[in-house]
Amino acid sequence: MHIPGYSISLLIWILPILAMTVFFIQRRLLSPEKSFALLLTIALLAAVGIVLDLLFAHCFFTFNNPKAVCGLTIRGIPIEEFVFYIAGFWFILFAYVFCDEWFLLKYNVPDEEYARYRNSLEKKLIYHLKSLWVAPVLIVLGTVVKRLVNPDGEFIPGYFTFLLLAAYLPMFLFYSIVKAFVNLQAFVFIMLLTLLISIIWEVTLALPYGYWGYQKGAMLGIFIHPWHGLPVEAVTVWVFSTLVILVYEFVKICYFTPLPSVPGYKLLLKIGKERRK
Repeated sequence: MHIPGYSISLLIWILPILAMTVFFIQRRLLSPEKSFALLLTIALLAAVGIVLDLLFAHCFFTFNNPKAVCGLTIRGIPIEEFVFYIAGFWFILFAYVFCDEWFLLKYNVPDEEYARYRNSLEKKLIYHLKSLWVAPVLIVLGTVVKRLVNPDGEFIPGYFTFLLLAAYLPMFLFYSIVKAFVNLQAFVFIMLLTLLISIIWEVTLALPYGYWGYQKGAMLGIFIHPWHGLPVEAVTVWVFSTLVILVYEFVKICYFTPLPSVPGYKLLLKIGKERRK
């Protein structure tokens, strides 16, 4: 009997999500505004994750064990890969909300504080967008490192460059804007928990059993050999995936703060008003 290991392993994300969903409903922890912000954040990040997976998965990963998956693919990419990232974002955000609204509630920022942020949000957005010049500098440095330690394959480290633009820089940008509203204790706890789960998952399951692999020519060239040659970029992926928490806090700020100049705010407000009717 064929048991797709990758498919079964996704329960690591899915079961906690289901448990936390029941907990939220039973305890009625979330206001309609927070529920809306939660679902909108998941939808946005899931959509971005799917698009990026379709565009770049074949550039950085390999899927050489058809027995590890159920056989359903999208453009040659196992369906498990999409579920992996969507459920991962979902787990991270739900776990943060669980801590922020219940487990570490005493560090929660009161809702009233969001409304007081209206006068400085737009200035912070403009100010921190100016720091994006760091991206080309880091790409050049990453390319130098790759040419020195991993000259084969692509000229630039494709996976590092992708993560820099899709995760590293957005992480620092959003954190600089919303840090006053982040439950820092919950944020750090979830970051460490996610990092622990993801490393154990990759080192004990994914790489040994071939759920996925990495195209070495697209990496910086710094591999952790005791961990089955795990590239250093893979260690950072789930640390910076906590970006989903910062997007959630940003959506809450936009939702609770009447600031029409924030992109997408009018649509956000309109949907929110319809929900409250």
